[in-house]
Amino acid sequence: MDSTSGFFRKNSNIGFGLAVSALVLLYAGVFIARPYQLFADDTYFYLQVAWNFAGGMGSTFNNIMPTNGYHPLWMLICAAVYKVVPSKPGGLHAIAVVITVLDILMLWTVRRVLQKVANDFWVVAFVLLIPFCFLSQLGTEGALSGFFLSLLMMTGYKMSTAPSTGRAFVFSLVAALTVLSRLDNIFIVGFVWVALWIALGEAGKQAGRRLQILMLPVFVVLWGGYVGSNWIYFHTLQPISGLLKSNSTVDHALGANLPHTAWFAMAIIVVCLAIVGLLKRDLFFRVVEVPFTLGVVCHCAYIVLKMSSETRWSWYYTSWILLAAVLLARAGSILLQNKRWLAVPIASLCLLILVAAWVKLSYHKFYLGADTRPPAAFNDTVYMQAGIHSAFAYDQPGLLAYYSDLHIVPLDGLMGTLEFQHDLATKGIRGVAAAEHIDGFIGPTMPLDKGTMKLYCEQFFLSAEKLHCTPEANGTWQAKSVDVFSRVPSAPAGTLVLDQSQIVWNRKTSVTVWRIDPTVEAK
Repeated sequence: MDSTSGFFRKNSNIGFGLAVSALVLLYAGVFIARPYQLFADDTYFYLQVAWNFAGGMGSTFNNIMPTNGYHPLWMLICAAVYKVVPSKPGGLHAIAVVITVLDILMLWTVRRVLQKVANDFWVVAFVLLIPFCFLSQLGTEGALSGFFLSLLMMTGYKMSTAPSTGRAFVFSLVAALTVLSRLDNIFIVGFVWVALWIALGEAGKQAGRRLQILMLPVFVVLWGGYVGSNWIYFHTLQPISGLLKSNSTVDHALGANLPHTAWFAMAIIVVCLAIVGLLKRDLFFRVVEVPFTLGVVCHCAYIVLKMSSETRWSWYYTSWILLAAVLLARAGSILLQNKRWLAVPIASLCLLILVAAWVKLSYHKFYLGADTRPPAAFNDTVYMQAGIHSAFAYDQPGLLAYYSDLHIVPLDGLMGTLEFQHDLATKGIRGVAAAEHIDGFIGPTMPLDKGTMKLYCEQFFLSAEKLHCTPEANGTWQAKSVDVFSRVPSAPAGTLVLDQSQIVWNRKTSVTVWRIDPTVEAK
């Protein structure tokens, strides 16, 4: 089963390939035409920093403080795109094109791998990969990470079958870049490197181990350069976003920070790994599937035991979905080895599922969905008329930063530095506001109903703030002040008064913007 055994006849294979290609183009067309319908707020963290970077302002989200709160390789690619397409509207579509190309390259690589090890049963894997790629990881580093993880599978497997200097260099380069595309891929890369070392201990392959050692400078140069730049410019060895997410004081519950996507992928991984392990413990199983699974398990433990619920979004789990897709195809090819007549009906069903997903989700929910971008009136009202140029944000700062001229300071600190956290703890929020001329606060839309009141009022939100609210006569609640906290170290940073008469913007399904005066103390 290590080569294509003809589950599909040639004409059927071409037909399925063309059908899948057409579906991918449909998904891509929706995405590229209206990327803002699918981009998450975290997407705009990258895009705003990249746009500033390309414009010569350095690695900053808000031009007030620097940041390293991102995975480095995707940030460099985004900055390069904005060098070529400097406008924000045009750059948005250009980024969507780059993501689409990366996703297509990943799908092509997975298909090549599965043609060798899963009897050409690649269509099954695409049922998971295509919707995930085009609906769940958009704008973030997920597409780049998925591409390099698929290359890691292919280059690691090739190296294990016939080691050579060229293959050792390509594998090492891919492995190093896989981590820089998403830093927690280090778990998977580490286990794959060890699994490859074990596989190269077989007779006739020992020279491959020497090549592995000789290629270690590739890792030293690329990883060392990244870690060194963090230490020199930010005085920490890790990105501020990861540091703060692993130091959440209350926003942490075991398992609650894993989305349904993660649980679904893990269930497929466990079942299919058992099937492949019991029936086909081949070289691909030992060099790719087992170490990938160990890496995913370590990633799961790290997320569950260490990180806050700010890691609950689907795009964190590209490696899980990729592994689940490959294992599903492998398990299916093994179980259907003696029932090949079922392959074409199953592949046809897979295509129907993808068509239904495109119509229901991609086209109707996203392409025809409500526009989540702030209206042009937001910038005109808040920035131009009210004269508020810098504002603290309680949450979801990316859209506001990208689509307005405001300098947005997220209070969760993920786009800041350790120095900002230190200033919050020592100078207090009003001292920081005065020093940086921050004269606005952005919070949830007022007034709050009973449901949103329970979510925001008197709740320690994102380990960074707590709104104090008072009931109104009509059964709603109005925020009157907000307590702010630093996260590293965890310490109170004081209170900002939210005067209802100083609201300059308030729209339903949007946000409320208050003018704040750092000299006024809360009663």
